Amino acid sequence: MVELRCNSYSYVFLCFFLALSYAGFLTNLDIDGYVDRINYLSYAKDSILILNRNISNGILTVFANEPLWLLINIFLSQFLSPENTLRVIIFFSSFATFFYVLKNTNSKYFFIILLFLLLPAVLKNNIVHIRQGLGVAFFILGWFSQGKKKRYLLYSCAALIHSSFIIVLLGVIGTNFLLNLNISYGIRNLIFIAACLILGFFGLYFAQVLGARQGSIYQNEDFGGSGLAFIYWSVILGLFLLQDESYIRKNVLPIFFIIMYVCTYFILPVAARIFESVILIVLLRALDFKAIYRYLFIACYILYFLQLWLSRYNQGGFGV
Repeated sequence: MVELRCNSYSYVFLCFFLALSYAGFLTNLDIDGYVDRINYLSYAKDSILILNRNISNGILTVFANEPLWLLINIFLSQFLSPENTLRVIIFFSSFATFFYVLKNTNSKYFFIILLFLLLPAVLKNNIVHIRQGLGVAFFILGWFSQGKKKRYLLYSCAALIHSSFIIVLLGVIGTNFLLNLNISYGIRNLIFIAACLILGFFGLYFAQVLGARQGSIYQNEDFGGSGLAFIYWSVILGLFLLQDESYIRKNVLPIFFIIMYVCTYFILPVAARIFESVILIVLLRALDFKAIYRYLFIACYILYFLQLWLSRYNQGGFGV
């Protein structure tokens, strides 16, 4: 899906070294010093019990509740303590994401890509939302895969690790289907908007019907955002839509993801969680804007990046 551009041994070694350092740092953070770590340690101990309970509730409940995540925990717990099980998952997720993103993108954007990887919404997937971080790693591996079958296999693995990727996988299938119909991008975007509004209003209901735990967890949760992200990503969506038709056709998927986020921002409590699963892909594809739009995007991103970190500089746990 994305061409390999940086294959020199020195560059690959640099990417490997930085990814190793990044993953090693995150792996050695205090194992129980961050939000939700108790729950993740419980997964490392009790995943077999959770999986058996899901099986007793039927096959839909099994597949709607991240069975591959449970199986990975069950496997690792046979050899490792709960703490080390968690460390292995954090290391793999952070290393794979960091290394593959750096290695497979144009080296002239090296420093801005580092800022992508250090965005709070990206970083917290390897500190707080560890299950989602593992799903992101599999999705990134799929994104940069050359074979279609391998790509979809890895996307499916991501969906079986974190439920947000079920929506992402459906988005991938849906956008490819619409591309094959060869309809205008204006009509295609209207279809995207309609589909995303249905997701926003009825997504949690569908999750409850399938027996997914998120259906009940988020049912009564209120939106708590400031609106800044909505404004920022609306601007970025505008920049995507200002590109030529060839670019838009090649980047239907990231455009769909932004439309989904903007349309569901105020009505779906998990909108940000879903978007965080694909935010790296959206950012990377924006680097292929025409020059003037690319510079504008980079300027907007740096301001957004600084604003997010400045609002967190005095908070514990990186503010994520």
